[in-house]
Amino acid sequence: MAANASNVGEPKANTNGRFNGRLNGVEGKSPFLIGVAGGTASGKSTVCKRIMEKLGQVDVENAQRQVVSISQDSFYKELTPAERAKAERGQYNFDHPGAFNEDLIYQTLKDILAGKKCDIPVYDYRTNSRCEGQFITIYPADVVLFEGILVFYFPEIRDLFHMKLFVDTDSDTRLARRVPRDINERGRDLEQVLNQYMNYVKPAFEEFCLPTKKFADVIIPRGADNIVAIDLIVQHIREFVVNRNQDQMRNEGHASPSPATSPVHGARRPNTPDVYFKRPH
Repeated sequence: MAANASNVGEPKANTNGRFNGRLNGVEGKSPFLIGVAGGTASGKSTVCKRIMEKLGQVDVENAQRQVVSISQDSFYKELTPAERAKAERGQYNFDHPGAFNEDLIYQTLKDILAGKKCDIPVYDYRTNSRCEGQFITIYPADVVLFEGILVFYFPEIRDLFHMKLFVDTDSDTRLARRVPRDINERGRDLEQVLNQYMNYVKPAFEEFCLPTKKFADVIIPRGADNIVAIDLIVQHIREFVVNRNQDQMRNEGHASPSPATSPVHGARRPNTPDVYFKRPH
């Protein structure tokens, strides 16, 4: 695994009471930002869920999570009336780079890296629009996973990630997953799903998504079924977090974190170091 976390900012204290830009435990924690790309229904969100499960974060309250996952789908552009009509007929290309609000993605990730609390739009696939007045609040965390089909397509956004994963799943498997998902969860009919896949999804994958595979630090064949790859990624995340927390404790003049002082910790793999997430107070 060729992951490189050397460009993660080192925690620093200064004279105004801030630690790594964080004041009173509210803002300033610069997370380890991981991009997770791959084709439609490749298992990107499931990979993120598995990572969070192994780090013991799935059942943690949102405000206390030290590992969070964000979908690129939350950043679809608002459609014009003409585009909305096309979308209802299955004739709008949601897999094209132009379908996403690139500027909003970039600014949101910059804010997250600055340790700021952010509100992420909630997207409704049935109406092809954002849910008015609904947001998911992302609090400062140790690790942020950002998943989507084109997370590596935009150079400025791609350069923000400390680690880049590409979920590589067979096209037949992806189609077999997408058809029932779009019918059962998104209210589409079979003909519309297949036409959209052949006319937009498959060509866009080959033109825009697949070429970004070369930017990945880690390629995960078979997605969430690849337990070995996910375990290696989790181990790398654990090592990053525990090393950063040890640096933080040293800079603050305290002993290294231990199970007694760290309220949240990930599940432990045999023969690997445990990880302890520490939220400063």
